[in-house]
Amino acid sequence: MKAHTSRTLSRKGFTLVELLVVIAIIAVLAGLGLSVAAGAKQRAAQATAAAAIQSLSNAIDLYYDKYDELPLSEGETTDAEKRTDNELMGPLVGLESAKDQNPYQISFFEFKAARGSSNAKYNGLDRDQSQAALYGPWRTKEVNDRYYQVIFDYDYNKEIQEPSNLGNDVQYGPKYLIYSYGKDGKIGQANNLDNVYSWK
Repeated sequence: MKAHTSRTLSRKGFTLVELLVVIAIIAVLAGLGLSVAAGAKQRAAQATAAAAIQSLSNAIDLYYDKYDELPLSEGETTDAEKRTDNELMGPLVGLESAKDQNPYQISFFEFKAARGSSNAKYNGLDRDQSQAALYGPWRTKEVNDRYYQVIFDYDYNKEIQEPSNLGNDVQYGPKYLIYSYGKDGKIGQANNLDNVYSWK
């Protein structure tokens, strides 16, 4: 008597439909994984920016305690916005070239070293003997978008108005406001979602 094998047992491999389903499932899982990884990377960058803003706040407070004035206040009579390029960071790190702003050449600010090279530096303090600059953690196309922004209360009235594209509210009490532009290098409306602020 001849033995018969069932079709189910004799079939080998997968059908095209089964393969397509498996590929689709893998693609969905990979997409979810990439989304989670991107979100974690964004949160890590925002945490780094918040740490830099806190360190910068401490440095400005120490400078104020030592010299009884805000950095770069000479000749300023109204609130003004500065960025963390050499003009501001030179005095805060105690460069000799900024001795007129920091006569004792005290290093008020320290932070991890910036990454990248030349005009592509980001995520830390770029410092040598003649210059210093503090960059945010995002690799924005324009170098000016990588600096942190500081609005100083140079008239010392304990009132600072936010930039209009950040809300235009008046903040009462602080001597300065610090913020970063975030990953998109922009501020205003929907662009504010990735920004980091010292006062919010």
